[in-house]
Amino acid sequence: MSLQLTRAQKAELARLDAALEADAHNRRSAYRHWGFRAVHTELKDAPVTVVGTLPSDLEGIYIRNGTNPQFAPMGVRWQMFDGPGMLHQVHIQGGKATYTNSYVRTRRYLIEKMLGREVYLTMGELLTGGKATVEKMAWLSRQYQEGALPELRFSGTGNGTALQFHRGKLYAFNEAGYPFALDVRREGGRLVIDGAGEHVTWGGRLTGPFSAHPAIDPDTGDMYSVATNRYDGSITIVQVSNNEVVRSLTYQQPPNHMAWIHECCITENYIIFPDISMRVDKQGLQREGGSMYYWDPKYEMRFGVLPRKFDQDTPIRWVTTGKPGAIWHLVNAWEEKRPDGRTNIVMFAPRFSEYPDTVPIHTPEESHAQLSKWVIDPDAGKVLEDRVLVEWGYERCSFHVGYRGRKNRYCYLLDEQREGYMGKGTLKYDYQEEREIRYVDYGQLYGGEPLFVPKKGAVAEDDGYLLDLLMGEHQAEVLVLDAASMAEVCRLQLPQRVPFGVHAVWLDSEQIAAL
Repeated sequence: MSLQLTRAQKAELARLDAALEADAHNRRSAYRHWGFRAVHTELKDAPVTVVGTLPSDLEGIYIRNGTNPQFAPMGVRWQMFDGPGMLHQVHIQGGKATYTNSYVRTRRYLIEKMLGREVYLTMGELLTGGKATVEKMAWLSRQYQEGALPELRFSGTGNGTALQFHRGKLYAFNEAGYPFALDVRREGGRLVIDGAGEHVTWGGRLTGPFSAHPAIDPDTGDMYSVATNRYDGSITIVQVSNNEVVRSLTYQQPPNHMAWIHECCITENYIIFPDISMRVDKQGLQREGGSMYYWDPKYEMRFGVLPRKFDQDTPIRWVTTGKPGAIWHLVNAWEEKRPDGRTNIVMFAPRFSEYPDTVPIHTPEESHAQLSKWVIDPDAGKVLEDRVLVEWGYERCSFHVGYRGRKNRYCYLLDEQREGYMGKGTLKYDYQEEREIRYVDYGQLYGGEPLFVPKKGAVAEDDGYLLDLLMGEHQAEVLVLDAASMAEVCRLQLPQRVPFGVHAVWLDSEQIAAL
């Protein structure tokens, strides 16, 4: 495939760039912070300095994803979700570690690389561009109709959000598009992940976007996704088993539908997901500097509850909380028997009680979430309990995913309130006893998300390690904590800085062998 912008296209894009005032917007944006500045050097198997001693039972690959614009300066309004993904990989074996980083080479990345600039819409434009964004949307629509540019739709995302291993494959996820299956190969006995791959629809059975954080049943390995379609507002719910979509449901939301579903929970019998008070109204772009999202304080956040054995005709039971709210990340949920023999759903998540229309995620302009607990009666369709457990602003939570859908005790929460940018520490919290256990301060560095990795042969729930990639202006290192004691084990100092980013995955030796 070969693409080139014509003189007329370049002139029209220059006019649109001027109308969007991207450079001026980016210079005054909260995202001007050095932590969001991209890196453009891709290293392969570069040595990592180990400070302390790597545990002998911590062998595998830590991979953190994150958006990383390929052009500097950027010609578009930028937001945290914009730009292609970049994989930051730390390979650990035999007490040593190496670092490799590579772009996620989606079709959008390759097209824009070929054209030498950003061409497609960005989240920054949809959230702050107003009328100028509407003009760009109309121009892109004409390009698609005339065959001058490929229309990417669900394969047009940068896939820079999250990663997950499932049934012998490694996926990059972004809730606005299809999953991106990463190619893997072996060279000299080492696993090579260079960012190449393809978007998958499992034989066309996936007809809408896929979750940023699908829920994987630790017993069956089945994967569940709930995601919203930004084009028509529909919700796509699927179950993937043995690399095949075995269940699919499409629910059409009414106008001014919810802005996002970032994650869902599963229990033994149910799928649960939030319907948030952040709504979509594309007419908001008719205002100068307007956003397609808006906060509706009168819209009471609710949960959708669906049986795991659903079909296309299974109704979603909506359970209102009675107050506004928004959720990015859920922790865990499980079922508990009541004295009357019926079942309650118990669920935990950090909840926002308000949220800015511009979605300034990971900046001081973002609101603070509070860890909350809900008890839901799925038969009656009622919330029996709705409480804040921790007043301080923690988000991006980790737990032992071997307990997904089962009653567990511990979660690990990232401190987002202290500076507003990213995370400045991690709290271990016991939500059975509702008490804070221990806080680890990140000092001058910023974290993205504590990732729990169980030890080999672990018996206790917290018998494992916590890993987080810490970022500084001129340095980056992976912090390894003992999850039980929260004591520092070691640090892995990387050979170059890493931009702000969030979600990671750990591949153990068995998963690596299965890829």
